[in-house]
Amino acid sequence: MKKLWLRRVLYSVLIVLGLLLCGFLWADNELNKVSGKLVKGIDFSSVIKQSKITHIRNVNVLSEDCTHFMKNQDVVIKDGIIVRLGTDQVIDETAVVIDGKERYLIPGLVDSHVHLKESRNDLFLYLVNGVTYIREMAGQPVILEWRRSIQKNGLGPRMYVASPPIFSENGLAGYYYSWTRRAVNYSNKKDAQKAIKKISGQGYDAIKMYGFVNPQMFKTTIGIAEQNHIPVIGHIPLVNLETFYQSGQKEVAHIEEITVKTIDEFGKSISKNPQEYLRFLTIRSEQIAQKLKERNISVTSTVWLCESFVSQRFNLDSKLKEIELKYANPQIIEGTPLYKLGWLPGRNGYEYNGKDDPDAKKLSLTFWKTYAEAIHIMTRALVNHKVTIMAGTDANVATVVPGFSLHDELESLSNSGMTNSQALYSATVAPGEWMKSKTGKIKEGYQSDLVLLAGNPLSNIKNTKAIEYVFFNTYIMNKVQIKTILKGIEDANNESRRISINEYLK
Repeated sequence: MKKLWLRRVLYSVLIVLGLLLCGFLWADNELNKVSGKLVKGIDFSSVIKQSKITHIRNVNVLSEDCTHFMKNQDVVIKDGIIVRLGTDQVIDETAVVIDGKERYLIPGLVDSHVHLKESRNDLFLYLVNGVTYIREMAGQPVILEWRRSIQKNGLGPRMYVASPPIFSENGLAGYYYSWTRRAVNYSNKKDAQKAIKKISGQGYDAIKMYGFVNPQMFKTTIGIAEQNHIPVIGHIPLVNLETFYQSGQKEVAHIEEITVKTIDEFGKSISKNPQEYLRFLTIRSEQIAQKLKERNISVTSTVWLCESFVSQRFNLDSKLKEIELKYANPQIIEGTPLYKLGWLPGRNGYEYNGKDDPDAKKLSLTFWKTYAEAIHIMTRALVNHKVTIMAGTDANVATVVPGFSLHDELESLSNSGMTNSQALYSATVAPGEWMKSKTGKIKEGYQSDLVLLAGNPLSNIKNTKAIEYVFFNTYIMNKVQIKTILKGIEDANNESRRISINEYLK
């Protein structure tokens, strides 16, 4: 009898363990799926052509301060470097010559906040949109591998890669976030030292601070990072703004991060007191901007995403029809039942939860409209105080299509208090200087990251979309090749698609 009982207990334990293992394998597969890694990667090396020497003639060249175009310039590129700039340059017989008459040459654009996940085709979505440099804000080892490959063959945008996000949870919560968020988690100084030394040794350019890190581990992280000569960037953790100013963190990943802190400071419901909050913010934002400027803390924008929250929440179908949805990785937009990180109805975490209470819905609508206006107020204050703003999109967050979204962001910045000149500066010179790279300017000795436009973006910021050619490393890409690449990505996406998006296509 005893043996029978023990046998039943053993079988029960084995069944439970089996179910747990199956559950873990299913969840792990879902997490891999929504990273986008299972979509077929396209090889475009035969589509894009290399050129040892390229000569762009009679073109309007954007000045180094982004305030005007210099007319009838010749730009000579050799081995991926701008070697000559001026009028009437001698043409090398072996050069590929491009007529730039009545065209506008700008530096390659930089998206300072992206999430590649494991969606490799996104690298080409950036290039075809003239985005020749990206800052990955939640890196993984596979992305470091992609960067090494690009450094070797030149086929991709330049990449600045921050570490996986930092968490400071204890016990099982720490293991959970390390697994589901692919995060780096530690809750004491010894583990922090070990983790940051590993991050530095792996080749990450910065440590990505996350918003739920406790004050003690935030301070510890900053101190150890300074010893390892690696900057800390990203979210504002669980500290107030006065503590943050003095922390040593080099950059804030969203204007939204600062704005949220002012909602906490306000201490009342902004849904019920919207005008009072906006009056409070109008004064407070100037004080905050002044402090950020004094401490030389840069801010990345992501304004367009915050503007989209209202429509994603209350009119998602319409918002999906506005974007280039067919080029977004289908596994990312379809999401997973584990949590609502997809883009589509029923899978989008921003979507209104469907409560029928009209008063609750009205309050929610008021909140998000006020929230968007608050982002605009904060942006104008940062601009007024000349805080360094870098254009970033949070690409691969819901409705933010890699590459295309940077042009949306530039429009939002232009509508939020920036001149078109300042908006261009935020996507070229500012990030180039922040990353201490020879990019972001059209200047002798600088990298050949360039975009040739059919229209003047200083007159109309939408002209950043009017792309004739993209130059990066030793490669040249024209409109025909851009079209071919986009078609290849669309076809690859359709092969992996499980949910039809036909109703949202333009």
